[in-house]
Amino acid sequence: MADISSTSGLLSPPERQWRSALALGWPLALLGAPLVLSLGDMPLCGFRHMTGLPCPFCGGTRACAALADGNLLMAWHLNPGLMVLLALAAAHSVQLGFEAWTGRRVQRWRMGADAWRVGLFALSAGWVLRLVGLV
Repeated sequence: MADISSTSGLLSPPERQWRSALALGWPLALLGAPLVLSLGDMPLCGFRHMTGLPCPFCGGTRACAALADGNLLMAWHLNPGLMVLLALAAAHSVQLGFEAWTGRRVQRWRMGADAWRVGLFALSAGWVLRLVGLV
């Protein structure tokens, strides 16, 4: 028997649930960043702790805390590549939330793998620029 949700664009209840969880999960994680920073002076990045070099996500917790405080410029300064990725996550969360709410897949403005490739490229480019000291 064929799954009717895949042909009609309708979402099954589990699909709606995971979309809801993803749409709500990343904003909650963003708001949790100040809490993580308040735990004290502990190494948050194992890569940096072991190598002395920043990883692509270094500064991400502080950048998310800056975003939670509404300081976009500081967040951009802390990790510009990650800000591109977070903007994509925000747009994707809107899409997933809309799909969860309506129970239908969005076809017209669906975020695809190419958007995430661009985000990963931005993250990687930002990391390389930080490694060579240009950012």
